[in-house]
Amino acid sequence: DIRVTTVPSLGSGGSIKGVVNGAIGLAVTSRPMNESERKLGAVETEYARTPFVFAVSTRSKVTAITSAELAGIYAGKLVTWADGSPVRIVLRPASDIDTEMVRNMSPEIGRGLAAAEVRPGVQFSVNDQDAATDLERIPGAIGPSSLALIVSEQRALRALKLDGREPTPMNAASGAYPYYKRLFLVTGATCPAAVVRFVAFVQSPARRNILERNGQWIP
Repeated sequence: DIRVTTVPSLGSGGSIKGVVNGAIGLAVTSRPMNESERKLGAVETEYARTPFVFAVSTRSKVTAITSAELAGIYAGKLVTWADGSPVRIVLRPASDIDTEMVRNMSPEIGRGLAAAEVRPGVQFSVNDQDAATDLERIPGAIGPSSLALIVSEQRALRALKLDGREPTPMNAASGAYPYYKRLFLVTGATCPAAVVRFVAFVQSPARRNILERNGQWIP
């Protein structure tokens, strides 16, 4: 008896402001709130985690990549795939959590990313959905995403093995695959009864199968 309306992505910061202002009842974010957001009265609950991945279109023959290759791609030194087709990078804004995660993967990748951010003609995608769409439509594209987004939205994307490690929830939970995103529900200090019920459900045992079928695990 509850209708859930999902609005287009506002980004984590925008969705938190929307909750605080009462424009939306609930936000889903992939980063912890900062201190200024907490001072506004927003309340966060971590409900799941999902592998942080590098993705390509399912049309691509690429199935795996190494950290050294990623550094080369971002630095502009590795410009073609094995079949000779051009590599296209999809970047996120400098302040985005995905960009921060890529930057912190290794010093070499971080330096490559810095070079890519000032390279003319590189594609920037504002939010997760825009990035996924760009990865699907741009031939040879590669960029960061999450397994949860790819699976739950049934995207025509492939999450790549990284340094020989499969980005599955089981591997991420065990530490065999080292990169993951934390997922949060954010509400206002007071919220409608329907939101309270939904949050309670997402925290209940019944959620486990739903989350696991959609590329996530419960920490």
